[in-house]
Amino acid sequence: MEPKVVEVKSVLRQGLSLFSHMMSTVDALEPGQSLIVKSTFNPRPLISQMRRRGYTVNQDKVGRTVITTFIPGSADGAASPAATPKAESFVAIEGPEEFLDNRGLVPPEPMQRTLARLEELPVGSVLVIHNDRVPVFLLGQLDDDGYPYEAQAQPDDSAIVRILKTH
Repeated sequence: MEPKVVEVKSVLRQGLSLFSHMMSTVDALEPGQSLIVKSTFNPRPLISQMRRRGYTVNQDKVGRTVITTFIPGSADGAASPAATPKAESFVAIEGPEEFLDNRGLVPPEPMQRTLARLEELPVGSVLVIHNDRVPVFLLGQLDDDGYPYEAQAQPDDSAIVRILKTH
């Protein structure tokens, strides 16, 4: 089966929401189909999402282009050992919620506000943020810090992210 190839530059040129487009593309993959993403940056939030779905990730750099290949688990539907995500990836994002509206703010203020509020919350709480767009850099930071989260792009290209305070 041919892999699905996405060139990020053409998606952006069309004025599409990158995160929404990528999630739609991922949802439309056939069982066993690979995904190849060509971009000028490391797609860290997509990598996290795909690892959670049992894909292995390979990256190559050709000039300025980062080619990220997502390979599905074995044919029987089970993830290969290398693709098995960390246990914390499957933590339910549930608990008392606190809402933070970051819309209308200029970067890096939304990220700074989110991380500061997350630090203040008691363990077991969920911080629900609403941003003007998918907070790509924040999602990378949450991955690095080991916080489970769910990100949902909205029809208006804004994003709602639910973050579980685990430590």
